[in-house]
Amino acid sequence: MTGPTDPELPLHLGWDLLHASPPQVRALPVRCTAVVLPYSREPEREVYLERCQEDGVPVVRRPSGGGAVVLAPGIVTLSALLPLDKTRSAERLFARCLALVVEALASCGVQGLGVAGVSDVCLGERKVAGTSLRLAKDSALFQASVLVDCDTDLFERYLPYPSRAPDYRRGRPHREFVTTLRQAGYRLGCERLAAALEASFRRGLASGGATR
Repeated sequence: MTGPTDPELPLHLGWDLLHASPPQVRALPVRCTAVVLPYSREPEREVYLERCQEDGVPVVRRPSGGGAVVLAPGIVTLSALLPLDKTRSAERLFARCLALVVEALASCGVQGLGVAGVSDVCLGERKVAGTSLRLAKDSALFQASVLVDCDTDLFERYLPYPSRAPDYRRGRPHREFVTTLRQAGYRLGCERLAAALEASFRRGLASGGATR
């Protein structure tokens, strides 16, 4: 949409997976900075566009729903294209995929994880991962971004308070709403978490656990 883009950025957005055959799983550490909008929200409301332009930060869209996010070094993204059989309930798909995200984090030693709202993974009342979904005829694209050790001040700089927010946020600004695994005391590398997410989803897909 605006600004230059890093050659790796399209891999985090997942548009290419819409033309692939499920199952597909891709988890990657982020090495660039960008603001990513869902396909349905207006940038003028959800993003501080002038600040992005001043800093040379691109503003782009992903194919799934949810809210605007900042991608930056210290974040891991996941895109998983799931085959759909009988389950077309977004709530059920979120629940099953969030369980796999929690499983991956737990396998890396992260404890005390919970799910809040429909699509967030939290430590206590702080969001540590956000997810989104896009349903197609025979597949679903599930996407997640996990905050490992990123600069959370970037959220305040580039994102105003969102037009829609889960009830549990209770009006909290970004700095009081999100946390990173590092801030919570976990020294976890992005490469390790990416591998754990891929392994968790591949096991889930092989057993049918992500789509039953």
